[in-house]
Amino acid sequence: MCMENIPNNANTPVTKADLKAGFGKFGEKLGKKLDERLSEQAKATEQLLADQADVILEAVGELMDKKLDEKFDPVITKLDGIMKGVEALQQENTIGAEQLRRHEDQLQKHEGRIAKLETVSA
Repeated sequence: MCMENIPNNANTPVTKADLKAGFGKFGEKLGKKLDERLSEQAKATEQLLADQADVILEAVGELMDKKLDEKFDPVITKLDGIMKGVEALQQENTIGAEQLRRHEDQLQKHEGRIAKLETVSA
């Protein structure tokens, strides 16, 4: 029996077809492994970019908050002063209206008494 025809024998010569088949399988496995690795790296890169974007957006948000606070704090402080003035005027208006009603009531009482005195003396 010839050694050339025995499969899985280390001493059997390799043919061109055997090499093509072996390298074809190797190429497929290598291609799959590379695709998997590239896919994993792409996902990792995508996650890293997403994390970086989140950090940048957070920093921009904080900076915007700070800038807005710097711009609006003086405005709000002045508005607070104006609102206190408006509240004081409202209180003064309420007190004045109550006093006006009391005076109106007193005038009506005085008119009534004067009318009685005038009818008695007439």
